Amino acid sequence: MNKLLWLLLLILYGIYKFYKSRRPLTKFDHFYEKAFELEEKKRYEDALDIRNQGIELHTLTNLERADLHLANGRMLLKLKQYEKATKHYDASFKLAKYEEFPYSEGFDEVIEAYLYAGRKEDALIINNQRHVKTAKL
Repeated sequence: MNKLLWLLLLILYGIYKFYKSRRPLTKFDHFYEKAFELEEKKRYEDALDIRNQGIELHTLTNLERADLHLANGRMLLKLKQYEKATKHYDASFKLAKYEEFPYSEGFDEVIEAYLYAGRKEDALIINNQRHVKTAKL
């Protein structure tokens, strides 16, 4: 009886995993988690594509879409693709322009990407804007 129960649980788990892998991505968490899994497997282009699909969905909030751009930027920064990373950071800042969010140590990486991409003036602007927002909080 115990073996039959374990077999049934194993089959149900397999069905759950199969369904989960086939379900359409519709929510922020779906896009974020799936892209993270792909990134962990070093499937960077696929991760980028998944996040970009989420960015195109207008059912997500501007802040969620900005977060997907930010994740793309971070991944591209790790891959030393600085110009591409800064384009995602630009899009993220544009989407989150009127949102309040706390300072994060991740901003140091963002500034670094702009500097490596040869965009010193933009790095200074972002750094100054960050300090203004932080002071308001």
